[in-house]
Amino acid sequence: MTIDQHVDKLHTPQRFLQPAPQCEPPADSLMIRRPSARTERVLGSARRTPHSGTSGHGGTPGLSGISGPSAEPVAPGADVFWNTSLRLVLEVLDQRRSPAHLKSVLSPTVMELVQRLSVSHDPTRGLGAARTHRTHVNTASPCAAEVCATFRRGPRTFAIAARIENTDNKGWMVTALHVV
Repeated sequence: MTIDQHVDKLHTPQRFLQPAPQCEPPADSLMIRRPSARTERVLGSARRTPHSGTSGHGGTPGLSGISGPSAEPVAPGADVFWNTSLRLVLEVLDQRRSPAHLKSVLSPTVMELVQRLSVSHDPTRGLGAARTHRTHVNTASPCAAEVCATFRRGPRTFAIAARIENTDNKGWMVTALHVV
């Protein structure tokens, strides 16, 4: 907001607030799209490069080594689900969220594991809240993926791995979990 001086009929200064000028286009006119190169690469689509990925001159000249669609199946939505469920699990392990919030994303056996870990004595909780560092998704089939991530607590880095499956009636679900 800017302040302008206004002089009325008696020549006494008064101040009025005016809105700041509009410097950006309206939000509804923009389409924001995240770069999907990493997501597509993680989910198995071919990387567009002029080389075969082999070192030295052992490859066949002129052939890229990648032809047509990727041999690895694509599991749409796996990366988004993994990032969301990872954050939820870390919040439960930090005791910042109730384990009941995870019932829709964890299988019953994984739910029991996370509940036990959340109430157990964990000396690393004293290092601070867990923060996601890197995540990786490797598709096993169109309806399953093996995922892993690293997270940090203070100066230390930890790992977590899982298997997620897409069921017809419930959507994506974490069916196996391992925290290191």
